[in-house]
Amino acid sequence: MSAYAVTAQFYDAVAEEQAAAVQQHLTQALEGLDTGTFPVIDIGAGTGLSTQAIANVLPDVEILAIEPDPAMRSAIMTRVVANSDLRRRVSVIPASILDAPLPATLSAAVACAALVHFSPDERLALWSLLACRLSTGGRAVIEIQCSEAESIAETRVASATVGQVNYEAWGEAQRLDDRRQRWCMRYVAKLGDRVIDEQSASYLCHVASSELVIAEAEPYGFTGMPLGDYVVLTNS
Repeated sequence: MSAYAVTAQFYDAVAEEQAAAVQQHLTQALEGLDTGTFPVIDIGAGTGLSTQAIANVLPDVEILAIEPDPAMRSAIMTRVVANSDLRRRVSVIPASILDAPLPATLSAAVACAALVHFSPDERLALWSLLACRLSTGGRAVIEIQCSEAESIAETRVASATVGQVNYEAWGEAQRLDDRRQRWCMRYVAKLGDRVIDEQSASYLCHVASSELVIAEAEPYGFTGMPLGDYVVLTNS
């Protein structure tokens, strides 16, 4: 079982606070964007929380939800098919962004909780791809999750109740070197005081600060601006 096959089962249940933050940041980052007739891509769309946020901010734009993991795709497909607006505008693409079939021109690209999965070389390939595809004035909105590699003791990062079941997400990080850390997530489901499910998943994460992302993207023609835990790259 892949790590995301574990995570997909619990993600939306414990992501309410995260979803609200994503909506707030994407509203700020995409405000005033002229999309013209060009679509927006959601890089590593996951279960579709970021896709829904994009659709809320840009009510008429076509969205390509790029998601390579089949477990996460199952979740986003359920979300899209159940919503008539998303079903009309969202295409779920089963590929990684560096391999995905993309149109010649895009108005924006969004990467929420995704950049940590790109190695330094893959990040440069991403900036190059986006520089070629984004329209003049187009924006890439990139979430910065891990600015530096550090070890973090296990802590509860989210909790929520659905029906009679309480779900908890716990996370810890192990520093591997200056550029990498390994995150271990543990998900616990309880019915009353009884644990009815407990599963773990681990991910290799590549760290990148806002300053590093802006410096990497600048040679490809981007102007970068930090926005909280995000960076907005504008294609010039």
